[in-house]
Amino acid sequence: MFKTFKGRLYPIRKLVFRLLTMKLYKSKKLFNIDNNAKTIKGQKYKVMTAILYLAPAKISGFNVCPHADDCALTCLNTAGRGKMNSVQKGRINKTLWYFKERHTFMAQLHKEIKSHINRCKIKGFKPAFRINGTSDLKVENMGLIETYPMAQWYDYTKNPIRMKKFIDGKMPSNYHLTFSLGSTNKIEAQKVLKLGGSVATVFRNKKLPKKFMGHKVFNADQSDLRFRDPKNIIAGLYAKGNARYDNTGFVQDV
Repeated sequence: MFKTFKGRLYPIRKLVFRLLTMKLYKSKKLFNIDNNAKTIKGQKYKVMTAILYLAPAKISGFNVCPHADDCALTCLNTAGRGKMNSVQKGRINKTLWYFKERHTFMAQLHKEIKSHINRCKIKGFKPAFRINGTSDLKVENMGLIETYPMAQWYDYTKNPIRMKKFIDGKMPSNYHLTFSLGSTNKIEAQKVLKLGGSVATVFRNKKLPKKFMGHKVFNADQSDLRFRDPKNIIAGLYAKGNARYDNTGFVQDV
């Protein structure tokens, strides 16, 4: 349930319906820049990350996570400030803007990318971007990564085809992908590990195991900068938000 519209309580479906039928709202800011503890940790490596958070899976009425499984029920979308009604509404609005008026959305995105790069240059930081903060879009087809080669781009994905292209060196050199283990894609995750890729895995216990699926577990909560991780590892993450209560198999009990 989400408290919206003149203080009344609306289920998420009613909220989306209201937003779909209202005039398209264009946010003044698309990116969140180092606004959570994990991305802030990246600053000690002189990296400043801008993340785009859309409404995950099919929440907005548009599917931004075509390979989502049970993770849609326990998405990072509900972690931290994601529990707030205003944040949920904002993410839905951004997603509707992306699908209903792509050209103005992309114009705003380019504007903010340039601004972030300039800000980082002044402060002496490396600019980094995650377009898929809570989505799994084909960023490599957006014309962003090659346009801004001075920036580091990175994401998580459940799309095995995208991950295979990254492992085979068919993605831009400044774009890094980490495969995400869900409740139904363990075979794909094993293939990724066999090919030399890394797999992000959510664990219920803060004390991470030393090994999982035959590979070393790296504490991925030390920072959000997956492109700095050792290669061919399990990027271990502690369950956050609704994921703490998951019983679908998405969160690992080890």
